[in-house]
Amino acid sequence: MNITMRHFLCTVLMVSVFGTLAQAQVDPEKREARLAAFRAEVFTRVLNLTPEEAQNFWPIYNEYTDRREQAQQDLRPGKQLDQMSDVEVEDQIKRHFEMKQRELDLEREAYQKLRKVLPLRKIAKLPLAEREFRESLVKKLQEARERREERQQNRLPGGRGRR
Repeated sequence: MNITMRHFLCTVLMVSVFGTLAQAQVDPEKREARLAAFRAEVFTRVLNLTPEEAQNFWPIYNEYTDRREQAQQDLRPGKQLDQMSDVEVEDQIKRHFEMKQRELDLEREAYQKLRKVLPLRKIAKLPLAEREFRESLVKKLQEARERREERQQNRLPGGRGRR
């Protein structure tokens, strides 16, 4: 193979790789918006929210999840468990239980707020909606990964080729 042909193939390969990477790097704001829309779709369906209920539900639920995520971030240790002293590990365990209590308090507070805007049966279905959302999201991500892998297989030399 001559140098010109190698240069051409390397260029084609680089363009292909960079194109794939560019597609894979979705704008984080777009990703968050798509995730929020998917969550709203699943929760609205599972909880059977009316438009008025949804309007009142989402600010309360979003505040709850934001505060819960902050509590979880506060728990993250600064270093690996194996690199901690026994005193640091014990402190981490204590913080873990404090965080669990804080999460429970946040959940109880959200429940009290939601009682004012949703029927009890819909509030009781909230864990089901959260589980359904997580399971659906995992399934969507697996399907997307499989499609990506299939596209990559079709691009590889000696691969299955295009159908």
